[in-house]
Amino acid sequence: MPKVLFFVLISTSLIAGEYDFDMAAIEQKPYEYSGYLRVDNKVQKLNQEEQEYQNLLHLEALFDFSYSYEELTFKSSLMANYDYLKEKTEESDFPINELYLSGKLNTNHSLLGGKQSLNWGKGYFYNPVAFFDRPKDPTQPTQTREGFIIAKYSYNKSFANELKNISLDLVYLPSTQNINQEYCELATQGKDAHNAALRLYLLLYDTDIDILYNYSDNAKDKIGIDFSKNLQVNFEIHGEFAAVTDEGFTYLLGGRYLSDFDLTIIGEYLYQSEGLEQAQIESFPSTVPFIAKDYFMALATQKEPFEWLYFSLYYKNMTNLQDYSQQNKIGASYSFKNNVDTDISYNKNSGNDLSEFGKKTVSDFLWLQVTWRY
Repeated sequence: MPKVLFFVLISTSLIAGEYDFDMAAIEQKPYEYSGYLRVDNKVQKLNQEEQEYQNLLHLEALFDFSYSYEELTFKSSLMANYDYLKEKTEESDFPINELYLSGKLNTNHSLLGGKQSLNWGKGYFYNPVAFFDRPKDPTQPTQTREGFIIAKYSYNKSFANELKNISLDLVYLPSTQNINQEYCELATQGKDAHNAALRLYLLLYDTDIDILYNYSDNAKDKIGIDFSKNLQVNFEIHGEFAAVTDEGFTYLLGGRYLSDFDLTIIGEYLYQSEGLEQAQIESFPSTVPFIAKDYFMALATQKEPFEWLYFSLYYKNMTNLQDYSQQNKIGASYSFKNNVDTDISYNKNSGNDLSEFGKKTVSDFLWLQVTWRY
């Protein structure tokens, strides 16, 4: 029996030695980084007699970096932009999208200070409840956006019942001509202000729910609520509602559907009680997005049609339901194996001469975008 035990021990040690590996090699690194380099070129047809076409070149670089040490995390997101329009525009910009330090006090409590993009709301094209976020660009709703300088306290707790999770965020955002200047101009009419927001998140009956409140000592209070629910594995609905004290309200309703052949459809309806009606739109500049009382937005994306790997086709539509002008986009994208993505699209603004999209300077354009990710 001792000989058998000895043989088993020796065999085990030999087998173990054959499959030895370095644990340090698979340990998670304390830092992460990612980013991209992007070139955009738009050949634009103009609604002008003096010039029919123009070429807009846009260069963009993004670098994200995060480092964690014990309960502390440092994150930065840096961007560089360059725009060139012959004989008209040559501009460069170097925004800091995010730059903050966060720390866990314990399992449930954490603090954050610095510049962060909160990304509140469930809508794809527009977010009425995003009180402390910059507006989305309707032509690129998923584009990375610059955050604001904030201080944030967070509490998080999980449960084993119908209420699976609860999370509370308390956010303070100062706005002056030196700190968060853009928020100061847009939200508090250029006046220095102390702004605070509360967001209560609930995962209740498999439904994501946010309840929000925004206070400012130089602007009216705001309240908001949003939700997202999967009715089926491939069908989700979502909505947002926001109201300003003694003023108007805004709501958005939408859904997302994924077919068994990888067709994704997103549709959303936006209503703004203080939005412009058709007669008002005719005398309003066309440079401001989402000016009308209501819109319908849709996006359809077909992944790998005809079994073409790494290839997608898509169509996007945004319709002003007051003057029925439209912004349409049809395109195709392809991802190469060397982390290079290409996207080419044709974009068309249509409508009568006094409508929102019909009176834009650019009537239509061909857009080529090439992105290298690392």
